[in-house]
Amino acid sequence: MAIDVAQDFSPAWQAHFAALKRCAAVALLLLAAAGCETLVSDMATRLAYAVRDGAARLSRSRSETLVLSVAWRSWPDGCPDGYRVAWNADNDVKAPGVGVECTSTRHSYGTTYARNFVKVTKALTVTKEKGEPVTIALRKRPDGAIEVVALQ
Repeated sequence: MAIDVAQDFSPAWQAHFAALKRCAAVALLLLAAAGCETLVSDMATRLAYAVRDGAARLSRSRSETLVLSVAWRSWPDGCPDGYRVAWNADNDVKAPGVGVECTSTRHSYGTTYARNFVKVTKALTVTKEKGEPVTIALRKRPDGAIEVVALQ
């Protein structure tokens, strides 16, 4: 049973409390969207976010390579068991980008978001068991572009 402390105040104060509740709700939503983007995205998009962040780190680094390990999560919008990651080449006219297919269900997720940050010159695939992270190798090309070179 919820207790409404605003009921003991004047109508003007009750309106003020209602406005504060709305502001607090909006602030929480904005924090969730901005600071916790991986909590509100599907499995393919989480991979793309990790690659985006890794590509930014690699481009600032003196290193030529970076290996990312992206944790498996079944929630939200993930696979309850094993999964297959298929990263199609940029020149694949049917479906460039990354896709995740669940091995025990018919669910699949896909995105082209990572194309804004990395190049993929050949198709890459890997199948993982429940709980296994996917490893993504990035390489800095001589022209400065970042390329996805391996999945494991």
